Amino acid sequence: MSLEAILSKIQAEAGQKAEVIREAAEKEKKAALAKHAEELKARHGRDVEKIRSGIEEEHKRKEFHVRREAARKLMSARRTMMDDAIGKAAGNLASAGDAEYLEMISSLLRGCDLSGKVEVVISSADESRITAGYLRKHSKDGREFVLSEKRHDETAGVIFISGKISQNGTFPMIAGLAHEDIVMMLSDLIPLEKT
Repeated sequence: MSLEAILSKIQAEAGQKAEVIREAAEKEKKAALAKHAEELKARHGRDVEKIRSGIEEEHKRKEFHVRREAARKLMSARRTMMDDAIGKAAGNLASAGDAEYLEMISSLLRGCDLSGKVEVVISSADESRITAGYLRKHSKDGREFVLSEKRHDETAGVIFISGKISQNGTFPMIAGLAHEDIVMMLSDLIPLEKT
């Protein structure tokens, strides 16, 4: 066999082997690209799910805080509305007719548990309604009510003073002491908000 024939045969065999290697490499490249594409797709799916889940969690957190703040503001507005209603109701009692108003004051005088000489402080607005004579009529059982020269600044009601002891029977004070009970009663009239 001539040198040229040997070279030609080597070239042919090398070409065939190179083609086999090239085909195997191409096949391996396609498999690697397909595997890489699958991994990218899976990673992309996980990343998208992670982002979606994070967005949902953040949305839920924000929605919770917004709802909680809205409920707090609503409760605060409701409390303010009730406080105003209680304050106005106590103020409105002062403008009741003389007979009704004096019946409320008589109830306070009957409920006073001080004894001896009890000084009664009234508001300036009550000077024509609560008189020394009116208080004398309610003096009994070891208790003498006397009209004080002092005046209180509240809208209605009285303050009892006996020595160093005083009892505040002004309507705003009474409303303040019964505030929570009144709020609970009003809550039955004004339903609680759903949260």
